[in-house]
Amino acid sequence: MTVTSRDNWTFGAQIATAIGMFLVTLGILFIATLTYLDREDKEFRNEVRSELKEMRTEFVALRTEFSSMRSEIHDINTRLGRVEGYLRVSGGD
Repeated sequence: MTVTSRDNWTFGAQIATAIGMFLVTLGILFIATLTYLDREDKEFRNEVRSELKEMRTEFVALRTEFSSMRSEIHDINTRLGRVEGYLRVSGGD
């Protein structure tokens, strides 16, 4: 059995330190990537929310307009019904 020299222990410590620093660097890069992606994700979510808000506003405006048109059509149909009734009564004379 050979006795490990002090140089071997030093070299091993240097390798362990290098691997540790590499892992710490990877961890920092991973955290930085997650932070960046989260920020980009927040911007995207805010953009989608504002688009949905605009679409909702447009939808409400269209619904109001359709309701108004439906009311106008109902009024026209009511007046046409009265005119038809008047013409039937007048035509019978």
